[in-house]
Amino acid sequence: MKLINKVFVSNHALFPELATKGHEKTLKKMFRLQVFKSFVPFRVISWLSTFVVLAMTFSCNYRGNLSGIHWFLDMHDNLAVEAQEEDPLTLDLAKPTGWWKSSGTVVSWGGPGSSIRIPPEGSVPRNFEPYPYEESESDLAGEELANPLPRTRNILERGQKEFNIYCSVCHGRLADGHGSVAARFPTRPPNLVAGPARDFKDGKIFHLITIGRASMKPFAAQIQPADRWAIVHYLRALQANTANQ
Repeated sequence: MKLINKVFVSNHALFPELATKGHEKTLKKMFRLQVFKSFVPFRVISWLSTFVVLAMTFSCNYRGNLSGIHWFLDMHDNLAVEAQEEDPLTLDLAKPTGWWKSSGTVVSWGGPGSSIRIPPEGSVPRNFEPYPYEESESDLAGEELANPLPRTRNILERGQKEFNIYCSVCHGRLADGHGSVAARFPTRPPNLVAGPARDFKDGKIFHLITIGRASMKPFAAQIQPADRWAIVHYLRALQANTANQ
């Protein structure tokens, strides 16, 4: 009110012809309206700023693991499919007609809902070298493959460790075919320190570990190539020890 009276007095001095009793109330109403219009945007901006600050303050949580209020859900739950997360793209193949569908159907390795994609035909994993021999080409592998590792104490110890983990349960710790599970097989696992296995070349033994044969499954996924060659060295040591007895 003081501001309005001050403005009115200043204008009263500038426009004495309007300073009659009839125009005094009109001038005051005009000045009140002008002052109100000038203060409304400022008040609205102040209220909005106060609301935003309070909302952001109360949405933060400094206790426990609760994440507070989520204003943008895409930042909380990214659209990219995480490992072991259900994927709506592959669920399209299993859901009935009429449900909310995504951008299309994708065949997955783990079935509907799985995020594991079937790799394109002919694709090769990074840092992976495809094995060039088929299961029936054991003799060819024996002729063309040679053990690249030197026969050292460390290599033999590494081969012994890997042999005892993966091979001894069937072939026995002495590679004589008397492993802990050998009796459960209809045909006992072969003796690797005597018989035909003694004449196998290093490449053929490596091939059989990689591809498998008969009841023996492939171990390419479990044993790295260098460890397979270390096993070959250790098996040669077992064969030499048996021959000397």
